[in-house]
Amino acid sequence: MSGRPQRADARRNRERILEAAFEAFAADGRLVPLDDIARRAGVGAGTVYRHFPTKEALFQAVVTDRIERIVDEAQALVRAEEPGEAFYGFLMWVVERAMFNHALCDALAADLRTLDARGLEEQFGSALEELLRRAQSAGEVRPDVDVDDVRTLMVGAMLMERRRRPEGSPGRMTALACDALRPVTKGDETLSPERNERRCEVCGKPFTSAPTGRPARFCGTACRQKAHRRRKTA
Repeated sequence: MSGRPQRADARRNRERILEAAFEAFAADGRLVPLDDIARRAGVGAGTVYRHFPTKEALFQAVVTDRIERIVDEAQALVRAEEPGEAFYGFLMWVVERAMFNHALCDALAADLRTLDARGLEEQFGSALEELLRRAQSAGEVRPDVDVDDVRTLMVGAMLMERRRRPEGSPGRMTALACDALRPVTKGDETLSPERNERRCEVCGKPFTSAPTGRPARFCGTACRQKAHRRRKTA
């Protein structure tokens, strides 16, 4: 009977230590002493050492805990009714929560297998890839974007938000970064920067423009002449 409350207390203490450590590492970096974390958590230093024998163990536990929350959020959004809104909303959500935590930024930019053996890398990559695939199928994300592109852009947005936040609008830099993922359209043309593909202004047929010189507007001579005749008639 007496053991059950002790286990509950131990769980609560562990959660308090993780929350305090998250705040401490985010504010002061990895050099913060464990005694300071214990003070923030309202527990003794011995309690911290019982749960986490080294500061590195505590550091990894904090990052792993936050990554698990991110994975849970991604998996919850995989079946959202609006794929584009779910995809971009997830990116904004991650950036906002991770931008001031250097450890979390580094973890998201790297291979999560270095954190633990619970398959976080596979879970995160799979959920993010599904969010991306559904958004692309809905026409909300450029078809030439892959998961590595998204992860790199996400980390870059964290750094930009951190730098601009003191005087900039919250989320503005992330929104600008997300714009790079959207399909590029201009008038009746649709352009994929990766393949330099355009659509003819007359027939709408896609064609590949020359890499140099003035961008072509028509897929061939017939459509160019047809456009010329239309202009003369008008």
